[in-house]
Amino acid sequence: MSTSSQNVAAPQWVALVEDEPALREEIAFQLQHHGFRVLAFADAFGLYRHMATGTVAAVVLDIGLPGEDGLSIATLLRSHDQQLGIVFLTARAQRDDKMTGLQAGADAYLVKPVDLDELVLVLRRLLARQQQPEANLSPASSTPTEPKELALWKLNRDRAKIIASNGQTVHLTLVELQLLTILASRDGQACKPAELGRGMGLMDDEWSQHRLEVIVSRLRNKVLRETGLPAPVRTVRGMGYAWRADESAPV
Repeated sequence: MSTSSQNVAAPQWVALVEDEPALREEIAFQLQHHGFRVLAFADAFGLYRHMATGTVAAVVLDIGLPGEDGLSIATLLRSHDQQLGIVFLTARAQRDDKMTGLQAGADAYLVKPVDLDELVLVLRRLLARQQQPEANLSPASSTPTEPKELALWKLNRDRAKIIASNGQTVHLTLVELQLLTILASRDGQACKPAELGRGMGLMDDEWSQHRLEVIVSRLRNKVLRETGLPAPVRTVRGMGYAWRADESAPV
């Protein structure tokens, strides 16, 4: 593991929720060594008590916590804050567990024993994304003219939501917002999965075609459930995904 220390760009707080005292202290110490400001809690109660009066930029969560588990915590946090970084750090290594964690709104799912360099990279990426929201992605509103695709659906980056042609609103997770921002900026052109992965800030070792498929599938199901309309994301066979210009087009 690398021992080099590099400060994050700004003094944003990272919350660590881990019930095993020795591991909690070790991870907190390592993160502090790498320049993060860390608040460590043993359970959901401690985290919620802090967040009632303070804020954090990212939360590192164990799943098997006493009382309220990490999945429930992540779901609640994501429902209240679409920009919050959420990272699971857990001993549950099965594929189904990972999919459940991502569906709960996590940005990353890491398995114990964790590679601290990997955790540091994930957190730096999440914090940098919040500090410089325009660094990697160009908002759809910055284009001189509105693409015709947006005539039916409106994407509001500032409020992390998409507005359907029938007026219904769907709030987006961070990864969903990134995905739609990239597609909307391509003026209907197909975007390859690898391009989407890079645009969403995924590292090469955490990028996978399957993860993108899970994100798109979850987004489509949520949009259909909350608006009654198919999501404006179409699959272009052999190419990837594109913003759907015609809401009657097949997905």
